[in-house]
Amino acid sequence: MKSTPQDSKTRRKRHHSAATGYNKEAEDEYYLKKIQELVNQKMELLAVQQEKDSKKTLKPPTAKTKMNSKRKVSTRRLKNFITTVMNGKDMTLVINKKLYESDLLESQNRLSMPMKQLKTDEFLTENEKQDLENGKEFEVGLLGPTLRLHQKPMVMKMWRLKSTGRRSYVLKTNWNEFVKENEKEMKRHSKIQVWSFRKDNGLFFALSCV
Repeated sequence: MKSTPQDSKTRRKRHHSAATGYNKEAEDEYYLKKIQELVNQKMELLAVQQEKDSKKTLKPPTAKTKMNSKRKVSTRRLKNFITTVMNGKDMTLVINKKLYESDLLESQNRLSMPMKQLKTDEFLTENEKQDLENGKEFEVGLLGPTLRLHQKPMVMKMWRLKSTGRRSYVLKTNWNEFVKENEKEMKRHSKIQVWSFRKDNGLFFALSCV
């Protein structure tokens, strides 16, 4: 079989490469390695820049922030818990207030909700309003700031201050036990919200820290 001019040319190239020590595969591998090194360097620089940018926009949480995030329950989470877990309804904000010393004293054993500070009194039925006006009292449930329902019911009553004539709704009877159960969240001058809701036709309250 006769060789063609193309075969002769190919053999000459191979002989020349062997004579000069040229290896095309080795050359390709060299350049691929260099390209990969450049890609790696670029990725490292990009990672460093991203880390710098994130530090500019995100501040690490302080110890106080971490503590507050653990003890505070958002309004959205509270509503979701009441409606889905407790099957409650008609959730209504009753009052925003600070916890004063009188709210935490064992000798007082009550939470005061001055009527002038109430957001609304529509959380009560007309019969409940009338009963409280007439000096009657009734039991209510109380959900704590960590979403734990207190085992014992509170007693709701209306108090009238003889000196000023001001009226307040109060939660009493088992209030001291509730405070001890939630002492980490309930401190003097802590800001709280009191919400009301209905469950099985009964009146419940939920206390949250803000």
